[in-house]
Amino acid sequence: MSPQTLFLVTMSASLLNGMVSPATGLVFGLWPLWYPQVVTPVQELIYYGASLIVATATLLSAAIPAAIAERLGAGPVATMGFWAGGAALLLLLGVA
Repeated sequence: MSPQTLFLVTMSASLLNGMVSPATGLVFGLWPLWYPQVVTPVQELIYYGASLIVATATLLSAAIPAAIAERLGAGPVATMGFWAGGAALLLLLGVA
């Protein structure tokens, strides 16, 4: 697979994890801490924001093994494979 395809797999797994992870409920419950006070609190916008926060955290957390692999000399395809695998692992942990 090309690195671009693996990146799309990584992004898809991260976005899906943002929707189904139990951490989304936790971030949703903490909405007064991160939701801007200027905007009227609407439940759909709060859920959307919580989902994006969890998806971004998944993407960043999955990048840690990829960064270590790249530092150890892995090529671009192997690095993206580690990143996609980390995102898939976090997705499986969120679903389970």
